[in-house]
Amino acid sequence: MKQTKKIKILLTVILMLGIIKETEAGNRSGTTSEAFLKIPTSARAVGIGGAQVAVASGASSIAFNPAGMMAVNDMGVGFTYTAWFADIQHSFVGVVKNFPGIGAVGASITTLTMDDMIETTPAFPEGTGRFFRASDYAFSIAYARQVTDQFRVGINGKYIQSYLYNTEIGASSFAFDIGTLYDIPILRSHIGVSLTNIGKDVKFLQEQYSLPTALRFGVVIDIMKEKENELITTLQIARMNDAEEQYNFGGEYIFNETVALRMGWKFAYDHEGFTGGFGVNLNTIGIKSMLDYGYNYFKYLPGTHSFTLEVQL
Repeated sequence: MKQTKKIKILLTVILMLGIIKETEAGNRSGTTSEAFLKIPTSARAVGIGGAQVAVASGASSIAFNPAGMMAVNDMGVGFTYTAWFADIQHSFVGVVKNFPGIGAVGASITTLTMDDMIETTPAFPEGTGRFFRASDYAFSIAYARQVTDQFRVGINGKYIQSYLYNTEIGASSFAFDIGTLYDIPILRSHIGVSLTNIGKDVKFLQEQYSLPTALRFGVVIDIMKEKENELITTLQIARMNDAEEQYNFGGEYIFNETVALRMGWKFAYDHEGFTGGFGVNLNTIGIKSMLDYGYNYFKYLPGTHSFTLEVQL
C-alpha cells in the first residue's frame, strides 16, 4: 500500500511539472517540429472528436496513452492508416504482449511518407530533373502496469527521425510519454491523463525547434451499459506547447456488442470541427478483432480518413 501511494505521488509530481512547463511555454504557434506526432493513431479516437486519452485501449494507444496497453489480455496487434492531405500517408503499427504479474510491453512504428517531389532551384525553377522525398519516423518501446484494481500507468520511449531531402538532410531526437488511467466504478466513469513528446529539441541545419509536447486530461462516462445497448460520452482538455487549450467531445453507441457508431466535435481549433465514424466487431466471424473507421472534417481542406484494425491473439 505504501509503495502504491509513493507511485501515485510521483506521478502527480510529474504531471504537475508538465502543467508548469506548458503554462510557461505560452502560445508558440508554428514553432514546433515533428507535427506528424499529433496525428491520431486510432480511428476510434478520430471518430469521437479526438478525445483519445481516456478511451485508450489496445496496441494503438501506445502513441498517446501507453496505459491503455493493459486492455490487452495476452497479445495484441494494431494497424492504423490515415490518408492525409496532398497524398500524404500516415501509418502506425504496434504490438503488445502482456506478461501476468509483470505488465504489458509494447513496440510500435509510426511513419509519415509522401510521393517523390521535383527538385527546383533559382536557376531551374521548372525542375532540375532530379526528385527528392521527405519522410518522418518514430520508433517506440513502451511498458504499462496495473498498479491497483482501478489504476494503470504506462511509459513510452521513442526515437524520432525526420528527413527533409531523401536521407541527406535530416534530424533526430529522443522523447518519452507517460500516461495513466483510473477507473471510478461507483461513478461509472474513467479518467485518463497523459503527457506526450517530452524530449530534446530537433535541429535542422542551423534552426532548432521544439517537439509538439501535449498535456491531456479526459473523462469517459458510461451513460448506458447493457448487453445489447451501450452508450458512452467522453470529454478531453488538451494543452499544447504551440497552441491555447483545445477541447474534444464525443460519443459512442454500441449495438449488440457488434456495431459502434461515433460522433464528436473539436472546440477551439482553427480549421477542425465535426468528426464521425463507426466500428465493426469481427468476433462473430471467428476473429477476435475490431475494425474502425474515422472521418475528420477540415474547414478549408478535404477531410481525412483513418482506418484501424485491432487484433488480439
